[in-house]
Amino acid sequence: MMNYLISAYSVNPYKGSEDSIGWNWVLQYEKNYKEGDKIILLTKKFNENDTRKGFREFNIQHVELVIVDVPNVLNWFREKYSVFHHMYYILWQHWAWIWVKHSGIHFDVIHHVTMNDYRIPSELYKAKGAKVIWGPMGGAQVTPKSLKVYEKNQFAAMFREFVNKSCSWNPFYKKALRSYYKIYCINNETQKQVSDIVGKQVPLMPELALRDEYRNLPILEKNNDILKIVFVGRLIGKKGIAFLVDALSLMPDDMDWELLIFGDGDDRALIEKQIADSGIGKNVKLMGNRPLNQIAEAYQQADIFALPSLRETSGNVLLEAMAYAVPIVAFDTSFCKKLNKVECGVFVNTEQALDGIKEDYCKAIVTLGCDKELAKQMGLNGYKYVNKYLTWETKYKVILKDFV
Repeated sequence: MMNYLISAYSVNPYKGSEDSIGWNWVLQYEKNYKEGDKIILLTKKFNENDTRKGFREFNIQHVELVIVDVPNVLNWFREKYSVFHHMYYILWQHWAWIWVKHSGIHFDVIHHVTMNDYRIPSELYKAKGAKVIWGPMGGAQVTPKSLKVYEKNQFAAMFREFVNKSCSWNPFYKKALRSYYKIYCINNETQKQVSDIVGKQVPLMPELALRDEYRNLPILEKNNDILKIVFVGRLIGKKGIAFLVDALSLMPDDMDWELLIFGDGDDRALIEKQIADSGIGKNVKLMGNRPLNQIAEAYQQADIFALPSLRETSGNVLLEAMAYAVPIVAFDTSFCKKLNKVECGVFVNTEQALDGIKEDYCKAIVTLGCDKELAKQMGLNGYKYVNKYLTWETKYKVILKDFV
């Protein structure tokens, strides 16, 4: 008999990103329940209604939901002013620790699964006798030097990098990290910094895995008259759409292609203007937010999936593209360093001048557009890899192998 605690600041069965990560960990603990185990999910009040609905819909019978929240006035600040979000998260972590401390429960395993920001460790490492696991988490990735011109807020980017560096000399942070039983990192950048701090190599593990509805999808033959390039994500600066438009401005005049951009965000007006000024407006369509079935259809028809993010922790959309056997064009940074070895796309070197990055990115798209066999093989490589190795079952077994 074991007592497990899942610390998931973000958990919601009906949302993506961090919320989806938290929820999928809940599903794995439920699936792997053994008689006599006690499993508690500790989360905030914000998603309580959806989480309880998910418990009923997905028949979660062996996980107890515990809601911990900060005073209501701080909830109000969090919702009204997003700048307070990280401060709120730090405060919530403290309230979560207070609950654990006074719960009277001896936890054998505490798994802190969200948020995955490595700069903010929880206080749960203080739990006596518990083996506390953190991760997988990331955040140490930074925008490559040549691409910094695309950072919307240069000061904020510089401050973020300063905070990242400060983690290596902050004695309180170092003490916290060295107190964890196990830490998993999402990407090489975070792995290197955390390994240096704890004095030993910490393992790599993607934060994401393929959701059940994307497993072993049928691979459809594509008979497109023109080259279809798809982007899925928020329309914000760090997603690198401005770079993508600049790179596609170099496409050959005799090549028929179109870029479909799915998503919305704060920078939509700026992106619309850039597209209009770029001379490729006839090739680019802003699709806005669409239902999942329409995005699924776009993946099915896509020849290439483009992810030009300046500093992506990992990217759930990459897994989705691979699930549909779509080859990827992205930068050789962060999680994509691992995917580069899988040969599921072309991952452009960012350690060069900006003009070279643009040219190589455009060249990668042209190459895959012209060489159908190469594109098909890379798509198939990604399809096989994501269905075999990037599953929630695999992640659970690796992290909990000492206890289950």
